[in-house]
Amino acid sequence: MARLRPPERLVILADLQVGMTGAEEERVRMDADQHMGELYPFSLNQKLERITESSPWYSQADVSPWGRPIIPLEMVSVLAEYSSKQAAFPVRQPVIGLFADQEIRMIDGPLLVGEDYLIRREVVALSESKRTESYWVRSRIYSADGSQLKAEMLLNHATLKHSYADYPQA
Repeated sequence: MARLRPPERLVILADLQVGMTGAEEERVRMDADQHMGELYPFSLNQKLERITESSPWYSQADVSPWGRPIIPLEMVSVLAEYSSKQAAFPVRQPVIGLFADQEIRMIDGPLLVGEDYLIRREVVALSESKRTESYWVRSRIYSADGSQLKAEMLLNHATLKHSYADYPQA
């Protein structure tokens, strides 16, 4: 992110600003049989049937050092994006978006299956390329009462310029 140039002119993301926070704190959890929304129409148990690097810690409380199953690292992003629409970041629509880059960091993890968490989001960068406008969101995952930071995810949301009908031709 340190090498990003400031965008010259944003259209799709014109209403976003670095430092903007989500509209509300989001309450989330991942239960073993819970479907995780439109982006991830499967449950943790369904994912575990196909996961390539499985661990009994993901499903067996009696084996896990934490006494409860843990959320696999590859499912932390699923948990973090589950309620992302609640952030209500003002991205002009309709537009096709992609996840262009992602970093996940455990602070006081792992995250536990069936545990309640609170997510706070912030836009931390804006940029553009020839074909995209991008915004980076840092999602911080806290304990249910919001007092203890457990993990965070940095996600680059890239929007395709040509997918926005009113995008000015250069």
